[in-house]
Amino acid sequence: MRKSLAMSLILGASLVAVPARADVWDVQTQSDNDTGTQNELVHGSDQLHDLGVLPGPLADADWYRLGQQAYSSYEVVADATSGDIGTAVNLERIANDGTTVVQASAPIGVGYSRSLRWINGAATPVNDEYVHLTSASCTTTCGPDDVYRLRSYETTYAIPRFNNVTTQITALLVQNPSSYTITGTVYFWGGPGNLLASVPLNLVPKQTFVLNTSTVVPGLGGSITVVNDGRYGDLSGKSVALEPATGFSFDSPMIPRPH
Repeated sequence: MRKSLAMSLILGASLVAVPARADVWDVQTQSDNDTGTQNELVHGSDQLHDLGVLPGPLADADWYRLGQQAYSSYEVVADATSGDIGTAVNLERIANDGTTVVQASAPIGVGYSRSLRWINGAATPVNDEYVHLTSASCTTTCGPDDVYRLRSYETTYAIPRFNNVTTQITALLVQNPSSYTITGTVYFWGGPGNLLASVPLNLVPKQTFVLNTSTVVPGLGGSITVVNDGRYGDLSGKSVALEPATGFSFDSPMIPRPH
């Protein structure tokens, strides 16, 4: 009994002493260490990675794929960074050549976390870009305990209804309650899904955008999407269909994609 207890204590101590390796993607036959990565980010992805030095020694670089739908917007967040990584997180969007930096991330909070936000305003999907993350701090001295968390979101909002047919008129309200400026585009879609019109959006902190949609899509009804370069969930809004003859109103909330 004593021998069994002693062996259990030794085994337990040895397990505690060995740091857990978070990044299983580094040790796959097809790893995430270059543009051959098969690690694809989708809406709601939530992954834990490390930047532990690779054999060589070589600094670890993590690569990701992310498909972008037409007329949509996105955010990728790196947070929960360990101390050695510090504020020196390089989170970037890379072109299909695997070299050109399309966009660098911005700090959020006190600076240890990073947010990469962008809009695909094209009429076609973009499926050949990469998300790339390294540390400019520990590089070849990073260990398996130098970890970070990576999350991805589609930040496109949807409003299921607007109606400017016959006597109804729909007002659109979009508020920016955050402390930074958010830009984007409001898209109006017909019932069959055809693009009717678009309106640019530029909201300084705490500003509310109000639009009489009958001036943009008169005599039409359908739905609305809002793409933006803000953080996931930072905007709020709704459409209000008004019936002047009766005084009735019909609210449709502007909702982010759930995850």
